[in-house]
Amino acid sequence: MGAGFWIVIGLLAVLLLSSGNKKTGKSSSSRKNDKRIDHLHYMDLDEYQCPNCKARFRKNVMTCPKCGMQFTGTVTDDEEFIEEMEVWEEDDE
Repeated sequence: MGAGFWIVIGLLAVLLLSSGNKKTGKSSSSRKNDKRIDHLHYMDLDEYQCPNCKARFRKNVMTCPKCGMQFTGTVTDDEEFIEEMEVWEEDDE
Protein backbone atom coordinates (compact mmCIF):
# COMPACT_ATOMS: atom_id res chain seq x y z
CA MET A 1 0.00 0.00 0.00
CA GLY A 2 2.99 2.34 0.55
CA ALA A 3 4.15 2.16 -3.10
CA GLY A 4 0.66 2.89 -4.44
CA PHE A 5 0.45 5.95 -2.26
CA TRP A 6 3.68 7.39 -3.74
CA ILE A 7 2.51 6.64 -7.28
CA VAL A 8 -0.72 8.57 -6.67
CA ILE A 9 1.23 11.48 -5.13
CA GLY A 10 3.59 11.49 -8.14
CA LEU A 11 0.70 11.55 -10.61
CA LEU A 12 -0.96 14.41 -8.74
CA ALA A 13 2.30 16.37 -8.78
CA VAL A 14 2.64 15.87 -12.55
CA LEU A 15 -0.95 17.02 -13.10
CA LEU A 16 -0.44 20.12 -10.96
CA LEU A 17 2.76 21.05 -12.77
CA SER A 18 1.23 20.57 -16.21
CA SER A 19 -1.86 22.64 -15.33
CA GLY A 20 0.42 25.41 -14.01
CA ASN A 21 2.22 25.58 -17.38
CA LYS A 22 -1.10 25.93 -19.20
CA LYS A 23 -2.08 28.89 -17.03
CA THR A 24 1.23 30.62 -17.80
CA GLY A 25 0.70 30.09 -21.52
CA LYS A 26 -2.78 31.59 -21.35
CA SER A 27 -1.66 34.73 -19.53
CA SER A 28 1.06 35.50 -22.04
CA SER A 29 -1.18 34.79 -25.03
CA SER A 30 -4.10 36.75 -23.58
CA ARG A 31 -2.23 40.02 -24.09
CA LYS A 32 -3.84 41.87 -26.96
CA ASN A 33 -0.71 43.64 -28.12
CA ASP A 34 2.80 42.83 -27.00
CA LYS A 35 4.61 44.49 -29.90
CA ARG A 36 6.75 47.55 -29.24
CA ILE A 37 5.62 50.72 -31.05
CA ASP A 38 8.42 52.42 -32.99
CA HIS A 39 7.87 56.17 -33.40
CA LEU A 40 10.08 57.35 -36.24
CA HIS A 41 11.27 60.96 -36.38
CA TYR A 42 12.49 62.99 -39.35
CA MET A 43 15.29 64.96 -37.68
CA ASP A 44 15.32 63.74 -34.08
CA LEU A 45 16.22 60.36 -32.60
CA ASP A 46 13.55 57.67 -32.93
CA GLU A 47 11.44 56.82 -29.89
CA TYR A 48 9.94 53.53 -28.78
CA GLN A 49 6.76 53.00 -26.76
CA CYS A 50 5.43 50.20 -24.61
CA PRO A 51 1.85 49.22 -25.52
CA ASN A 52 1.24 48.09 -21.94
CA CYS A 53 2.25 51.10 -19.80
CA LYS A 54 2.58 53.67 -22.64
CA ALA A 55 6.10 54.66 -21.50
CA ARG A 56 8.35 56.18 -24.19
CA PHE A 57 12.08 55.52 -24.31
CA ARG A 58 15.00 56.06 -26.73
CA LYS A 59 16.88 52.77 -26.30
CA ASN A 60 16.21 50.11 -28.92
CA VAL A 61 15.40 47.30 -26.45
CA MET A 62 12.88 44.44 -26.49
CA THR A 63 11.93 44.83 -22.80
CA CYS A 64 10.10 47.86 -21.42
CA PRO A 65 12.41 49.73 -19.03
CA LYS A 66 9.41 50.86 -16.94
CA CYS A 67 7.11 47.82 -16.56
CA GLY A 68 9.40 45.00 -17.77
CA MET A 69 7.07 43.72 -20.51
CA GLN A 70 8.79 41.51 -23.09
CA PHE A 71 8.05 42.58 -26.67
CA THR A 72 7.49 39.90 -29.31
CA GLY A 73 7.99 42.24 -32.25
CA THR A 74 7.63 45.79 -33.44
CA VAL A 75 5.00 47.97 -35.10
CA THR A 76 6.01 51.18 -36.88
CA ASP A 77 4.10 54.41 -36.31
CA ASP A 78 5.40 56.95 -38.83
CA GLU A 79 2.75 59.63 -38.19
CA GLU A 80 5.19 61.89 -36.31
CA PHE A 81 7.82 61.34 -39.03
CA ILE A 82 5.43 62.55 -41.74
CA GLU A 83 4.32 65.58 -39.70
CA GLU A 84 7.92 66.59 -39.00
CA MET A 85 8.89 66.08 -42.64
CA GLU A 86 6.03 68.33 -43.82
CA VAL A 87 7.02 71.06 -41.36
CA TRP A 88 10.66 70.79 -42.44
CA GLU A 89 9.73 71.01 -46.12
CA GLU A 90 7.49 74.07 -45.48
CA ASP A 91 10.45 75.81 -43.83
CA ASP A 92 12.57 75.26 -46.97
CA GLU A 93 10.04 77.02 -49.22
